[in-house]
Amino acid sequence: MSKPQVWVFIEQRSGKPADVSFELLSKGRKLADNMGGILKSIVIGHNVKEIAVETFSYGAEESYLINHPELFYYRTLPYSRILDELIHKEVPRIVLFGATVIGRDLAPHVASSTKSGLTADCTDLKISDVTYLNKDYKSLLLQIRPAFGGNIIATIITPDVPVQMATVREGVMEMHKFDKPKEVKIKEIPFQPTEL
Repeated sequence: MSKPQVWVFIEQRSGKPADVSFELLSKGRKLADNMGGILKSIVIGHNVKEIAVETFSYGAEESYLINHPELFYYRTLPYSRILDELIHKEVPRIVLFGATVIGRDLAPHVASSTKSGLTADCTDLKISDVTYLNKDYKSLLLQIRPAFGGNIIATIITPDVPVQMATVREGVMEMHKFDKPKEVKIKEIPFQPTEL
């Protein structure tokens, strides 16, 4: 049986990666380890191979690189189409996005088209076995976020979907660089612009 996958969407603007993406990789490494899984980074843009390589310093074991001049600037439709196709094909267990302008735009599009669970603005993420409505679920993502104006902390689970997604606020996860990163394994995925 193949290992469960944790994916982190690596946000970048003009070739500069967002810190929140590396924070999410650091957290994603722990989540993947807790569920015996594999951590992959998803890098979309133009001339961004160096960013894909850099993700290995923060715990990635593999990276998917989608490199094309038309992807230099973030645009909802091509970026979401790329992720939709990858998720339908690979069915990762967890996909994480920064709770940024881009992440808050992209994640709902992808969650809707892939019929995945999505929790916005998480402040913590954990892996746990859960019994819910008399059913046992192994290695579920606990998505923890403030609710009711911050008066309570809610723990959200999405047990009935194969893919669990979350957006996470910048600065709430610890960024951790690894002394001995995994060997760089980048899979370049071709991009076909859609005809207008």
